[in-house]
Amino acid sequence: MESHAQTKQTWSPLQFPSAPLTALTIPHVSAAVQHSVAALFMREHGYLVDHKGHSAFCLEALQGGLLHESDLSPLNCYPNGYGLHLVTGKVVRSIESRVEFTREAAVPDAERIAYGLARKDIDITYASGIALSVAEAGLLHDSVLAPILTQGADCGYDLVNATKAALDALWPQAQRECRNVEGGTVYTDQPFYSHIHGNDFYLEACERNCFYLDWPELTQENLEMHILLTKTLDAMNTYLIPFHTPFTAFSCWGQYTGGVSESYEAIKDDVTGKSHAEIVEVLKAHDDLDELGWLGMEMDADEMDDASVERAASLLWQMDDVERNFKYQLTYGQDVTNENRKAELGELLSQAREISRRNSRESGLAQVLSDALSSCISRVDGHQPVDALIAQAYGDSEELGGYENSPNRFFDCIWVLADERHKALHVEAVEGFNADLEECADVTVKLPLNTGVLVAQVTVPIMERTSQCLELLRRIQLSLEVPANAQQ
Repeated sequence: MESHAQTKQTWSPLQFPSAPLTALTIPHVSAAVQHSVAALFMREHGYLVDHKGHSAFCLEALQGGLLHESDLSPLNCYPNGYGLHLVTGKVVRSIESRVEFTREAAVPDAERIAYGLARKDIDITYASGIALSVAEAGLLHDSVLAPILTQGADCGYDLVNATKAALDALWPQAQRECRNVEGGTVYTDQPFYSHIHGNDFYLEACERNCFYLDWPELTQENLEMHILLTKTLDAMNTYLIPFHTPFTAFSCWGQYTGGVSESYEAIKDDVTGKSHAEIVEVLKAHDDLDELGWLGMEMDADEMDDASVERAASLLWQMDDVERNFKYQLTYGQDVTNENRKAELGELLSQAREISRRNSRESGLAQVLSDALSSCISRVDGHQPVDALIAQAYGDSEELGGYENSPNRFFDCIWVLADERHKALHVEAVEGFNADLEECADVTVKLPLNTGVLVAQVTVPIMERTSQCLELLRRIQLSLEVPANAQQ
């Protein structure tokens, strides 16, 4: 054992041993290392240090409270220019934390510079051609064109932008948005856009715009309003733009319900007017499931799956509901003249105005329906459907790029739904809708810009009718919501 003297010569019994080297116990940098670091910096970056100027700068910072005495320690560790450089950096960071720079203040011409960088070189001959067509249609005026034309041959980009802005004014942003309410919160999105390509103006859909209506309950008391709403939607569908209603999308042999329609027709007599529970019993008692076509394939004849039967019953009940309650339409046929049509719409308008004067809960909806019917009546004389208007400019669907790119592809994205009343059919129809659009690169309708006559006769009417129809559908949706939601 070591003696007390030997112990005293080596280390004190009260002294802790040296801690191992860790990230938290970095050893003190030796003077030699400090000297090497400073020497390397001064050799490669010494030109950055202004001894006189930086020293005065740091002294003022110390006197002004931007530095503390402890911040001057690098001057002791690195007595050459490197220490002054480190202290100067601290002053700069201290100032940065107290001063906020904005792009507008730092670069007054930032907006102009950014606009200049975004400008594209667009041929003046092309740009002036479409601008002239839109101007001849009365959408672009000299007050807008004159300042642009003073730029000379470099104004192509601005001419195209002005042309698009004039067309977009016919279809405001508010009418391009979809709106849904969930838990009292309103959610909005924009499924519709527009752009110019070549001599055409495109309306583009990136998704559906669904108007979920808090449909009046189908009771005897609400039957009048229910029929009026259904027929008004049919009138808007005819005289404004085509869109989907429960009847066009979900009825027997509707656009997206072929499989269910086949099964419904096979068993129609057994399910018409029955409740969902009664239809379940009908299906369970049905002997020949093959007769149900697509629905029968989903059910095992020997051991029926309850979930499959419930789903089949839901589809059949909902289709029967559409067939019996949502097929109210205007009168159609070869014998229906414009005078007959205006008389029929006039009767509906009188009915809507009478309801609006009752000061009841249906008054708001009746007022919107009055406005919609008035607009339809004003368009009866000389009316042409959207596809007929577009055919004036482009001919048949082959010249438009095939059926998948026909005008109605875009308008097929507008759906009016009776809230969740037909949920199972809706899910089924969306699958058919997506299948129809699988081969479409873009869901668009193109409108001509190559002549002022076509802009006035085709592009402007379709833009105005699209905007007006979407506005009316939104007003109908709001009038059916509870007041707390309708105000948002």
